[in-house]
Amino acid sequence: MRKLISLMLVLALSLCLAGSLAEEAQDNFLISDWKFLYTFGDSAIAEQTVFIYEDNTFEIMDGNDSEKGTWTFDGETLTMTANDQTVSLKWNEAEHRFSGEYNGMNITMYMSIEPENEEAPAGQTAEAPMTGAVVGGWTIAEDPAIIDEINNIFSRALDNYQTGMITVAYAPYAYLGSQVVAGTNHAILCRASEISKGTSWAIVYIYEDLQGNATVMNIADFDFGSFCTYGAE
Repeated sequence: MRKLISLMLVLALSLCLAGSLAEEAQDNFLISDWKFLYTFGDSAIAEQTVFIYEDNTFEIMDGNDSEKGTWTFDGETLTMTANDQTVSLKWNEAEHRFSGEYNGMNITMYMSIEPENEEAPAGQTAEAPMTGAVVGGWTIAEDPAIIDEINNIFSRALDNYQTGMITVAYAPYAYLGSQVVAGTNHAILCRASEISKGTSWAIVYIYEDLQGNATVMNIADFDFGSFCTYGAE
């Protein structure tokens, strides 16, 4: 009887230990640097850096400010709590990222540095049009030429943006750079032609998601003369 009881205790202890190790291994991949991408509809709103720590705490960096909180993960849902606010994010194994909602915005949480040799998600080529890209920051294009890939992204985004009567025609002139987010932001210098105002310059910002969909985020008028202060009183 003693041997049987001892055997049962050893078995129970082993099962508990195995469960604890499995849970630790399950959460281990979380201990890293991540990015929060906030989007509304098809537009990227903001991005923040998130540090996940082993002691079940996290820290969100927003410029020079930071916010700390606690997290739990059950293998499917990451629950993050800070300042009495809780956000639940679902894990997507195929895309290796979390997603959820917060204050009417969509949140995507992805690793700042993706694991090496990981297959590119569907709709995203393994080789980006930019080299030396820095996650979360804009990278200047090494070659400003409008290659076919960029021209295709530009055309699809403008087709979705310009509906009805077109009053301004935008022609891509130079590829300025890109920003790696949950997808890619592109900045393209364009010649803007308008009947009433003639020809001017504009920078068209385009967001390309992981499925290859392209959306115009913003069009900023670009006046070369405004940057010249020589002779100004």
